[in-house]
Amino acid sequence: MATKEEKKNEIRQKIIDSAMVYSQSLSGNVFLYVYGSDFFEVSFPVDCFLHLTGVTTSLSAKAFYRNAKRRELTTRQFYFDGRHPYANARKKLPCLKRLPELTNEVVCVLRDTQTQTVTYKLSVTNLEFTLGLTENIGKDGAKINDYFLPKSLRVKDSAIEKSSGGEVVDFIFSKSASVAKYNKLLVEDKTKKIPDCVKHLIHGDFLE
Repeated sequence: MATKEEKKNEIRQKIIDSAMVYSQSLSGNVFLYVYGSDFFEVSFPVDCFLHLTGVTTSLSAKAFYRNAKRRELTTRQFYFDGRHPYANARKKLPCLKRLPELTNEVVCVLRDTQTQTVTYKLSVTNLEFTLGLTENIGKDGAKINDYFLPKSLRVKDSAIEKSSGGEVVDFIFSKSASVAKYNKLLVEDKTKKIPDCVKHLIHGDFLE
């Protein structure tokens, strides 16, 4: 049986591996989800990473992510408690490493997903794990922009049953946060046409 130290080292390595994936595939990019005549955009800021790991820390969210990305995170820099149990982190981290699957594969968009503490207006799920999204709101309560942010990663928690409804995504586009229009098509239902409501957001090549 693994010792307590060995278990924590295993969690540390999984956090580091997940941070590398987050850095390479998610951070700095924005994703446009289109389903029917509805759409929303998702950004992955670095200070959202900590929320998704299942651990807690005395570091700031940005410092935690920076240390993990640089492989400098130590086992003393994070811990478990009643709200962040070891079993939860152990379950979440393999899915966190796979998080890009929710941006480049067919997913279901859920509305009003309820948890014990929060109702997420929008979530995306592949039925194995679900990403709860929140609006990008500042400390003063004002909306910063129209992007949604990742807030909660939940594993096999009956997300569909806990939601008011859902639809399969038709298209997912992506772009670097530094450019104006979406220039990559990651998911496409070839039986569907790009709706007029998003044409102003995407590069003209997709409209020809």
